[in-house]
Amino acid sequence: MNYHDPIDRELRQFFKSKTQDLVIPDTVQLAVENTLSSLPKRKKMNGNPLKRWRWVAVVIALLFVLGTVSIFTVPTFAEMLRSLFAKDNPDIGLLRAQELGLVHNPHVKVKDRGYTLVIDEAVADPTRVTLALQLFDRKGNHDRDKLVLIEPNNIMIKDDNGNAVGSMYDMGRTNDFYYMVAFFSEPLQTDKITIEGNIKVLGHQDEPSIEGNWDFSFDIDMKEANKQTQIEELSGSYTTPNGMTVTLKRLTKMVQGVRFEMETELDDTAMARSPGDLWEKQMLSFHFETLEGEELHSVNPRKWGYMDSLMTSDHRVIGKGRMRWSYTFKYLPEDEPYLFILDGYSVAERDGSRISFKPSELRRPEVFKILNDRYELVRASLEKSLSGDDTYETTVSFYGELENEMRHENWRAYDSGGKQYDVTIRGSYSNINTSADNWREGRIGMGDRITHQPNEFRITGLYQIPEELTLVREVVDKRYIDNDWSVRLK
Repeated sequence: MNYHDPIDRELRQFFKSKTQDLVIPDTVQLAVENTLSSLPKRKKMNGNPLKRWRWVAVVIALLFVLGTVSIFTVPTFAEMLRSLFAKDNPDIGLLRAQELGLVHNPHVKVKDRGYTLVIDEAVADPTRVTLALQLFDRKGNHDRDKLVLIEPNNIMIKDDNGNAVGSMYDMGRTNDFYYMVAFFSEPLQTDKITIEGNIKVLGHQDEPSIEGNWDFSFDIDMKEANKQTQIEELSGSYTTPNGMTVTLKRLTKMVQGVRFEMETELDDTAMARSPGDLWEKQMLSFHFETLEGEELHSVNPRKWGYMDSLMTSDHRVIGKGRMRWSYTFKYLPEDEPYLFILDGYSVAERDGSRISFKPSELRRPEVFKILNDRYELVRASLEKSLSGDDTYETTVSFYGELENEMRHENWRAYDSGGKQYDVTIRGSYSNINTSADNWREGRIGMGDRITHQPNEFRITGLYQIPEELTLVREVVDKRYIDNDWSVRLK
């Protein structure tokens, strides 16, 4: 084909304009080039039948490319909306963004070292930023494992003042693209965000790395998404039998999520049980359901198979005994009433419960019960220290069933002479004895009885097994479920 021929130049420009945002495999590109190059030279003739024929050939080539590329690529968010979220708990936020026309196409296509990074869809509002990133090799195949977001790679989000407000990570769960997200515990307050990708290395630990430059940057105007934000003040307060007052504060409805806020305050008696900063170590359990009793979302339940659309949560101290809590869900009902139900809460408190035994007499499991928690000691032994040196430490193997929580508990050990030692717990845990229709029952199981793998109390610095050993739980993560409060919302 004569590149100086204006008709040929026009044909090529047309073809390029229609395919510039596509990742075309090298084999397909070569076939198209051969097809266009093989078109006969244009001759002077009355009328332009040959010109029309050459246009038809280009259109056929274009259709061939589109059809072939569709084999290698897939709709990203559209596919996600059809499959990943077309389940019991769909991502209403992405659906709303699509309906409101807030799915942006940043037209990102960066090619280096035979790999092409593509971003055609991104959604942003004060709740989160979501984008679909694809990485194609030279054959046009999407490579799901090549991109790892560890240094020097990162994708940062900046506000309209250039301040970094978050970073993105891959949520996984998709085979056809990297499902990149960033959540914000506090709603963004900016009219524009900039998404900056710094991608310098491809590959993971099991293969040689590929160094290159796949950096990108694009802006998203937040004004329209910000207009969709609605704030609703809430009312309702309740004091539990054990001294916590819970007050509902605010709902912030955004395109991709709903932020639910409340405050808690402990009375003097409850604060006395949690001196120092222990009272700050809390957890709330609650759920939402329809007026007909259908579960919407649950937070920290003991329920089996619960509904979960929590995107992010945060809490902070706002005064003595007072905490401010915020939870952002993918959605909450807009056009029908529903219930907020408090299921329980936990607070780190002083305990002092003791488990004393003689290790040499632990020939069969021995059971101890403290504050409705059950510990079954299996054996005591000397094991290599977890510090990595050549020392040993006393290890007590056990199974447990806890009514209380465990994240903030603290243990100490005392030998026969009263010398104290630090204790760490090592092993697995899971919820047991749960049901599908109760948010409060169920216990935390420690250790795996099926595989005969108990958990361990590792006693640092106790180099020989003493004649008598005492384990003291100095702090218990006390769980309270004797409350009864619900509030109708909307």
